[in-house]
Amino acid sequence: MSSGLFPNKLNLLDSFGSLAPHGATNGKLSVMQLKKSFPAVSVLAAVLLLAGCAAVGPTDDPFMRSLTWERYVGGDDIDRACQAGQPERYRLVYNAIEEEQRRTYDLSAMVDGGAMLEVQVIGRPALNDPKNPISVRDPLAPWRGQRAMYRLNATEYAALKQAIGATGFETPAPEGLFLRGDGFYWTASACRDGRFHFHAWASPSAEFDRMAVPLLEALQPYDKTGVEVRRPYEVPLPPYSVYLNAYDRDGIRSVPHRFQVHGNGLRYSQGTIN
Repeated sequence: MSSGLFPNKLNLLDSFGSLAPHGATNGKLSVMQLKKSFPAVSVLAAVLLLAGCAAVGPTDDPFMRSLTWERYVGGDDIDRACQAGQPERYRLVYNAIEEEQRRTYDLSAMVDGGAMLEVQVIGRPALNDPKNPISVRDPLAPWRGQRAMYRLNATEYAALKQAIGATGFETPAPEGLFLRGDGFYWTASACRDGRFHFHAWASPSAEFDRMAVPLLEALQPYDKTGVEVRRPYEVPLPPYSVYLNAYDRDGIRSVPHRFQVHGNGLRYSQGTIN
C-alpha cells in the first residue's frame, strides 16, 4: 500500500466493511452513520495489515481493494502463482485519476483458444446511485464499482494480445518510473509459459501518449460494464510532497497513491510476500 500511513479519502470510505450501524431506517444509511462504524473497522484493518496485504485477484470488496491495491496493480498475485503449464493470464490496469475512474481488465486463457475477460470500473461513489443503492444489507454498494464478464473467442483473444503487444509491453519495465494516483497511467502484467512479465506507462510521456487510447479502443468492444471510459487528458501534477499536509473538509488526510516501478514489477512498500 503505497499510501501507507496516509490513506486518502477514498481508502477511508472503503474501510467501513459490511457493518450496518444501529439507527439505520428504511434500509438507508447516512454518511454520518457510516463514519460511526470506522473505529470498529479500524481494528480489523490493523489485523489485515499484519497479514501482509497480499493481492488475491479482482475484488468488489472496497475495503480489501484498498489494502491490496498496490500489489494488485503490480500483478503480484499473478507473479507468485506463475508456473510452467498454467494457462496464460493478463492483467491491465488503467488509472484515470484515482478518485474519478480506475478500470481493471483480468484476462484468463481458456482451453478452446479463447479467454475470459473480467472488467471492473471503480469511480467516484454516489450515495444516490440507482445502480448501486446503499442499504442496510449492503452499505458498501456505492464503493463496489461496476463489474462485467465477457468470453472472447480465439480470434478476439488473438487480436487483443496483438494490441497488448503493440503497446511496447514486451520491452523491460521502465525502472524507477512513478505511477501517481492523481494522474493517468497504465500497467500490464502477464504469466506466459511459466514466466511473469510487467510493464507500465505514465502520463506525461511519449510512450503513454502512443499506447493509451489505442489500448482502450482495443478493449472497448469487450467491456460490458456500460460505464463510459474517461480518456486521458493533460493534468498538471504538483510536487507529491504537497499532499503530505493536505486535508479535506472533514479533516481526513487526502493523499493519492504513488507506486514506483522496480525490476519486473513494483517496489512494494511492505517488501516481499512469499
